[in-house]
Amino acid sequence: MRRLWDWAIREWNLKLAALAVALLLWATVKSEELVSTAVTDVPVGVNLRDPRWQLASQPSPARVTLQVTGPVREILRLAVERPRVLVPVEDVRDSVLLVVLRSGWVQLAPGLDRTRVDDVEPAIVRLVFDPVSTRDVPVALPLRGALPAGLRLSGPLELDPSWIRVSGPWRRLSRLDSVRLSALDLRRLTDSTAISMDIDTAGLGLQLRPTSVRVRVPVARADTVPAPADSAAANRPPGAGGAARESAPAPRPLYAPEPSDG
Repeated sequence: MRRLWDWAIREWNLKLAALAVALLLWATVKSEELVSTAVTDVPVGVNLRDPRWQLASQPSPARVTLQVTGPVREILRLAVERPRVLVPVEDVRDSVLLVVLRSGWVQLAPGLDRTRVDDVEPAIVRLVFDPVSTRDVPVALPLRGALPAGLRLSGPLELDPSWIRVSGPWRRLSRLDSVRLSALDLRRLTDSTAISMDIDTAGLGLQLRPTSVRVRVPVARADTVPAPADSAAANRPPGAGGAARESAPAPRPLYAPEPSDG
């Protein structure tokens, strides 16, 4: 027993190094071993190259499962560097398209050269498109509060431009009756002012031109200015003259008090 112990502790540092090298070689060999597994929750995107159409909704289903085969070290990377499926659409012929997914559309991270996609489940996705439409939409400016005591509006608020050209999917555009700016707080005004207000386009899913409106608010002392008169001309698109454009909706107020919380 004594001899076995002496042998074990003799040049122990060399023996430990040899064991570490052996483990490293084993791990290297195992990392190159090919394995097959399923990668779930892979997002599906669309590369639409037809300018006459836009996606009306997300692909259905929006996520799929990939059956992949590759070295262990590459398969482990898929848990961090997530793949995705990108469907190319060159020419839209109908508003609804059923597409058979191809393994070649799967985008893997650089360096995963030995990993292959064996299958995509489900194999078919449904794409819904809307034709792109363009029309002019009036700008609406909500008002909050009232001018300080002793002040009043000396005329109608002026919006430049008062109509915005909007482009996007027909269904979404048909539901848009106006483009609303952020509420203007009258309580902060003490004199006539002109400000530029940006339009928040993040949640619209539409293209607007221009994306900002210049607002002029005429303010004067209440005891020197008569009550402002309504101006129907302010509600017409630029250049409309005495009649609104045929393609534009019926004129509506450009500004109105913001609804109270109560």
